[in-house]
Amino acid sequence: MDLSTVKSVSPNKKLFKKILALLFSIAVIVISFIVLNNANEAAKDTVEVLRIKQSGGVAAYVPLSEKMIEKYSLIRKEYTEDMILAEDLEEVKDKFTKYYMRDKSILYKDQLMAEKPQQNEWLYQLDDKHEVLTLPYNFLEAGGDILMPGDRVRIRVSYEAEKTGTGSGNPNAGFLASGTEVRTEVLFDSIEVRDMLNSRSHSIYEVYKEVLKLSEDKRQEVMKSEDFLRSIQPKSLLLEGSREQIDKFAKYNGFEGKKYLITILSRKNSQVILDQLPTLQNEVESWLETKD
Repeated sequence: MDLSTVKSVSPNKKLFKKILALLFSIAVIVISFIVLNNANEAAKDTVEVLRIKQSGGVAAYVPLSEKMIEKYSLIRKEYTEDMILAEDLEEVKDKFTKYYMRDKSILYKDQLMAEKPQQNEWLYQLDDKHEVLTLPYNFLEAGGDILMPGDRVRIRVSYEAEKTGTGSGNPNAGFLASGTEVRTEVLFDSIEVRDMLNSRSHSIYEVYKEVLKLSEDKRQEVMKSEDFLRSIQPKSLLLEGSREQIDKFAKYNGFEGKKYLITILSRKNSQVILDQLPTLQNEVESWLETKD
């Protein structure tokens, strides 16, 4: 038998591969068409939301006006219920931003508030029976930059007084000129520092809050300035105390040669300002490390 004739009538392997490749290509084209068609349909299914439209963004605590925002078509799959719809534009106008917002960023419901935060809001929460006392002090002698609003301190007072008698036995008394001695007593066993004032008598707590309103780049620039460092250098303490504590201070404050010794107590049960503003704390610490 001549086998060459059998070989000639067998299917051509190259032709078979070409057919498979053609079928595969057709399948890819069909699948791609379906995917693109579905994507096109999804792109047509959009939701109109609101976003920021202002070069440089919008600072914190700023009332939004219509010129600061615009409508933006978002694919429905990307929409979440906490976004603000374009149909709610009238409800958004004149509301205040809670923090700095970048240009072209979508607006979310929890980013806005109806009223601007009050300055020194802790004063509005002050107990009716408490008072606020301003006490000048040397920050280098009282914890330096460690002491912060929210800390609790113990304050001792040293003052000149007439001798109670020779050899009075008071271990806290040091004799001065004839007839007088220095006495030291605990003025406040524990009292809270609610705020601190800088050399311009401005609230340091509010300085920190103002810095947080800025964009990240601007905030870094401000925090590296000498003016910022001076603005957070305290010269006075604002102390919250009871009427009895303030009356006691008034009594000793009238003595000659008085001097106050301030020591910092545990922060275990305190709410320090930098704990409330962790972002700012991290930036201050990172900048100080770079400065060193």
